[in-house]
Amino acid sequence: MPRRSARRRFTADGTAHNAFGGTATGRSTVTMGAWSLYFLAKLGLYYAHRIDVQWLANVGLALALALPLHRPGARRIRTALAIPAAIALTYHELHLPPWMQLIDDAAALANFRADYLLELARRAGLLPIAAALALLILAYTLLRHRLRFTTLAFLGLAMAAILPPPAPAPAAVPSRVYVRAGEPQEPQEPLSAYALDEVLRTFYGSEHGKTVNFARVGNARFDLVLLSVCSLSYDDLANTHTREDSFLSRFDIIFRQFNTAATYSGPALLRLLHGTCGQTAQGDLYNATAADSCYLFHSLAAVGYQPALLLNHDGQFDHFAQQLREQGGMGIDPEDNRSSSVFMTAFDGKPLRADFDVLSRWWMRHQHDEAHNALLYNTISLHDGNRVAGQTTRSSIDSYTPRLRRLFADLGRFIDLVEASGRPTAIVLIPEHGAALRADAMQIAGLRELPTHAITNVPVAVKLIGFPLLRGAASEPLVVQRPSSYLALTALIAGLTQLGPNEATPSAVRSLVNALPATQWVAENEGTVLLQRAGRSYLRSPGGEWTDVVTATAP
Repeated sequence: MPRRSARRRFTADGTAHNAFGGTATGRSTVTMGAWSLYFLAKLGLYYAHRIDVQWLANVGLALALALPLHRPGARRIRTALAIPAAIALTYHELHLPPWMQLIDDAAALANFRADYLLELARRAGLLPIAAALALLILAYTLLRHRLRFTTLAFLGLAMAAILPPPAPAPAAVPSRVYVRAGEPQEPQEPLSAYALDEVLRTFYGSEHGKTVNFARVGNARFDLVLLSVCSLSYDDLANTHTREDSFLSRFDIIFRQFNTAATYSGPALLRLLHGTCGQTAQGDLYNATAADSCYLFHSLAAVGYQPALLLNHDGQFDHFAQQLREQGGMGIDPEDNRSSSVFMTAFDGKPLRADFDVLSRWWMRHQHDEAHNALLYNTISLHDGNRVAGQTTRSSIDSYTPRLRRLFADLGRFIDLVEASGRPTAIVLIPEHGAALRADAMQIAGLRELPTHAITNVPVAVKLIGFPLLRGAASEPLVVQRPSSYLALTALIAGLTQLGPNEATPSAVRSLVNALPATQWVAENEGTVLLQRAGRSYLRSPGGEWTDVVTATAP
């Protein structure tokens, strides 16, 4: 009885092969099997402007995979080497952040709710890509015996080398990287990479010696409330048509060009808490080498303030409360907020407390304290991915405007409560960064990896309550137009501490505001730096390469 022959899959030319291109008996041929899908998928992304295909590297990898190998062991070794090579090549072509940052981001994403992850996938356009990839796999499964997918892949790579993708359609929303509002400048010739490196080194060198010394300005004579708001920038206000909202008009001093220098909450709050010294590189915020005088709450304690920390969340995500306590120098834990009502679910599924409820309960406990308090209150009510009860079908971008109105209403009620008490208080609205509601030419809506002006320019404002000489003095707030950052804010707080409520005349406050230090515009996130010079914006990648970013005057 003749021996039964083993089943084999044959190409159109009679060559048996396995899924990843290993040949058996028959005439040897160049074939990659299922690896063809890898190259065809990348070509599709290339012509959709989603990836930058490195032609020579891809052709080299394709030739290595198509080389006929008859020994199963050799094919297995080739596959084991090809998989990490293909991943590394694709990673490079996608221009993703460094590996360690991606691992950290993946750990954070693991805490997000499933519906928020799906929302992010929709924004990034990943769902159509996944559908197209599924159709490609289906076509391969049905037609692999009839079509030479390897030939198609090589033809596609050859076409990519000689035929670049067509220019993309003009973006519906232009890049929101602005020059100084109200003062358009004629851009000068772009600086060289060497000159930009020198500018950056000079900037950090000049900032190193700057400091605000509270110990010389007197004693605490009013309460200080810092309202740290996540995800609120001037660009977000313009997008929601609330830039001139009546809530902001209640403040006495407004910064129009305040640079948070950060795109995420942790580094933004650390910059505030280190704000009595000049701006440093982001990595320096997390080491223990800063002088004691560089910690804002250490300086406030030195002049008699009692520190307090309050959140409308649990402070556990990304070790937020721990960072404020340790790297921020606060040295205290957040006060318990669990008696306050819940009105929203956060991006990580945790409950969020109503802002007015949290603040009013704290105020009622402390408004009669003999010592004056310095409160840092952090709210994430505007954070991307939050869900309002009864509005689970709306995306977090769609719900941003009603959430913003609710926040402004709650903070306005808190101001009313403080005003009714008559207790001297300085209330400071200090957002951490923007929400990036509008996509731009460089990143999708909600993404804050690049520290653009639209994300780091935030509405900082100061309200002075119980300062009798300022009552009814002016109908319009004092406006700080020069580029400013935390050093200017702490200098303002120190100056108000020196004046005190009973000596803060309108002219004295105006002189104080006019003397606030300016800070050149440098923002950073995980090694990515954006600096503005002479009407131009320059973006440096973590690898040190500089890009000249097209700028536009803010509306």
